[in-house]
Amino acid sequence: MISRFYLPQPWAALNTPFTLTDDIFRHAITVLRLRVGDTFVVFDGEGQMAQAHLINVEKKSAQAQLTDIEQHSVESNLQITLAQCLSSADKMDWTIEKAVELGVTRIVPLFSARSQIKLSADRADKKVEHWQRIITAACAQSGRNHLPKLSAPMQLNAFLSAEKSIDSHKLMLHPRHAQPLRSLAAPTSTQAVVLLIGPEAGFDDNEFNNAQASHFTPTLLGPRILRTESAGLATIAALQTLWGDF
Repeated sequence: MISRFYLPQPWAALNTPFTLTDDIFRHAITVLRLRVGDTFVVFDGEGQMAQAHLINVEKKSAQAQLTDIEQHSVESNLQITLAQCLSSADKMDWTIEKAVELGVTRIVPLFSARSQIKLSADRADKKVEHWQRIITAACAQSGRNHLPKLSAPMQLNAFLSAEKSIDSHKLMLHPRHAQPLRSLAAPTSTQAVVLLIGPEAGFDDNEFNNAQASHFTPTLLGPRILRTESAGLATIAALQTLWGDF
């Protein structure tokens, strides 16, 4: 499989030499050991991709040139926001990576009353940078040319207030007082799906009531209780099967 790398705009003109970014140099030259004449793909995160040919490699830099720039989309017709209450570092990383591979278009990390993860402002900024790198790598791996949007971590109740007036298909995974996902009406052609996933200990009563007041419909996936890191992923796959492009 040809290697893919994220290269934000602006791009050099076709057949014009440009110097690889530090990230691309490290992965393409140091790790993958690409050589002059090798080809790779770059994408800009906004829908464009291009073939790139390596034309010069030096000790600490390399040059390539672009050919065959094109718009190419593998995006689902179903727009999905994953609003995920924070879990431990490895679990949250894994959830974000796999959610991107499954086709989400927006990810909103949330603090909730029972969240075990607490982040200072400085740590939250570093986490966002870390998660953005995971999103970029997942897009490169999965062939996506559009980067999903990543929000800064926010309080659950603030998120509910912001979403309340937006016309979207709002779902909340919950093991009780919920309708099976397959029994729910499909979103309209103009509605995105907003999927709310609780922390490991679940929503407290106040959060559950606030979510319902903000028009989130409780739903479930069968009789088994899923862990927070897998609940959203299983639901996204089901949503893509029911209403998306699976």
